[in-house]
Amino acid sequence: MTPRTPEEILEAVRDLVPLIAEDAAEAEATRRLTPRVHAALRAARAYEVGFSRRHGGPEMSLVDQTRMVETVATADAGTAWNVTVLAATGFYAERLSEEAFAQLYPTLDRPTCGSFHPKARAVEVAGGYRVSGRWNFGSGIRSADLVLGGAEVHREDGTVLTLGLWLPVEEIRLHDDWNVVGLRASSSESYSVEDVFVPAGHTFDRFHAPRADVDPLVKHVDLPFYSMAGISVGIAQHAVDLTTEFTLTRGREVGERRLALLGEAVTLVRAARALVLDGVRGIDEAIGAEGVPSDAVMARGDSPLATEFARTVLDRCADVLGSSAVHESTGFEKLVRDLAGVSAHASTWRSRWVDVGRTHLAEKGTS
Repeated sequence: MTPRTPEEILEAVRDLVPLIAEDAAEAEATRRLTPRVHAALRAARAYEVGFSRRHGGPEMSLVDQTRMVETVATADAGTAWNVTVLAATGFYAERLSEEAFAQLYPTLDRPTCGSFHPKARAVEVAGGYRVSGRWNFGSGIRSADLVLGGAEVHREDGTVLTLGLWLPVEEIRLHDDWNVVGLRASSSESYSVEDVFVPAGHTFDRFHAPRADVDPLVKHVDLPFYSMAGISVGIAQHAVDLTTEFTLTRGREVGERRLALLGEAVTLVRAARALVLDGVRGIDEAIGAEGVPSDAVMARGDSPLATEFARTVLDRCADVLGSSAVHESTGFEKLVRDLAGVSAHASTWRSRWVDVGRTHLAEKGTS
């Protein structure tokens, strides 16, 4: 039975955790989702959660999307990264005109990925744009049906427009350069096009101003990225689960020091989850109301702090595991590597706190 509601999709994804865990080693080795995990996630409609109800989508809240991503990350962070990126499909598709939407998304089951950096160059021509460029970090590209790219249009009046463009898939060249420490399964390799034509209707303003007259999930350009915080929480939970299982199977009494370390790790995971979900819950409330979310609501520092919490959780779990933590057989070292990969993404940078501080002062100064 095809899941239709957000609750049914969440339950379907939870049921996939054993499969995701079973295929994690293969996904890491091949640097992409395994075919059967990808097919199962498609069947669960994990990639369709950003589509509006108006277009027949589940229009899943950011809270539930974050829960979904965390659930996958408790089995494999690389797979969760694919889910986060490909779940943004609806966020982008909903920016299209009805005509272009019908052309590109005759079915909602068309997972879409893309990168906007570095920006390519687009030249305006009759009916659209000629585009050339190469993009890094094309996460999920080996599992995507459609691919976006970001490009700048330099106009005669001196202004620059940054667009997101649906690229002709048959013209995309993939570059096998995703050789990294962590998140190997995310297939975040580079890709390029050379002088391809993109119809004007297959583009959107990448940095459009927030809008109140659209569906909730497209009111603000940054909405697709908040669920990524769930990956750090999922990695931390995975570390606690692994450490708990290891401790229970040792067959000997656990000393108070290790109990305290494990208890601290468990508490930190709860704190990270509560922090992240509280933040996206506030955004859900704002986009569900009239108007647009304020800068203060959107300026979240939850993701970098969740990553800091996850680092501490891994540190405490390593102390509980002792010398066993360094053996590949425990699986712990992969969690360390994957968290390093998460930490490299802009959503987790400590610079996010600059906006939080700025909007906090602005809000207090006008109150």
